Amino acid sequence: MSKPDAAPCRRARLGGLGARFAASSKPRVVVLQHRERAHLGALRPELEAGAELRVLPICPGDSSSKAAVSRLLDTGAYDGLIALGGPMGLYERDAYPCLERSMALVRDAVRRDVPFLGICLGAHMLAEVLGSPVYQGSERGLPREVGFVPLRPTPAAASDPVMRIYSGLEPVLFWHRDTHDLPPDAVHLAANSVYEAAAFRSGRWAYGIQFHLEVAAEQLACWVTGDAGGLQVEGFQPEALISEGWYYDELIRSRASALARLFLDWARERSLAV
Repeated sequence: MSKPDAAPCRRARLGGLGARFAASSKPRVVVLQHRERAHLGALRPELEAGAELRVLPICPGDSSSKAAVSRLLDTGAYDGLIALGGPMGLYERDAYPCLERSMALVRDAVRRDVPFLGICLGAHMLAEVLGSPVYQGSERGLPREVGFVPLRPTPAAASDPVMRIYSGLEPVLFWHRDTHDLPPDAVHLAANSVYEAAAFRSGRWAYGIQFHLEVAAEQLACWVTGDAGGLQVEGFQPEALISEGWYYDELIRSRASALARLFLDWARERSLAV
């Protein structure tokens, strides 16, 4: 296997931090990024082509990202919000006060009924906003979960547009240690053999997705390389993870593209309704 290009590890932002959305008929989609290597990945091509896309580096962040979040909270000038993952837990906000900025914007999106996609840490944000606190799985005897694991869709998944994309038997990538209970009034969409909260929906278009649907093979190789020692200590097999990533790469990208198109449809609909 050839060594992956390091660019997918670093691809982090589109345009300057202070850049404003250009005048366009495209929907305005904001992305909250909490670690440089935890980027849009396989979601990026469709979103970049179909939206006025603004990626905000939240952690550690700077005055530009702080000001950008403040403006968005004041104006509501966005049609879709995506919150990506990161290595921190929401219970670590004293150590990562930057998380409060993301939480404020997620709360705002829910209040304004803006289409929202939360992946891993982003899903945890949605859960807490909806009243279900996040905790470490180890508090309930659950292990850290890293690898490709099959989903167990609930009956509600059969009629859900996102879960129809992920309805196959092929496993999806989990990489987390934290979880939460199902938020009040949310629709439970999927579990796996260990964790219950693999996917849920609130309302029509606010989604919390625990698995990393955006991470294709090159990005996964970057993650594994960056944590190879820790993975081995915990009994995971780095090379096997990378191999599985390449095996499922085409499917991961195809599904992510379909989800990005669906999200863009919702963002366009929302932009025309306000």
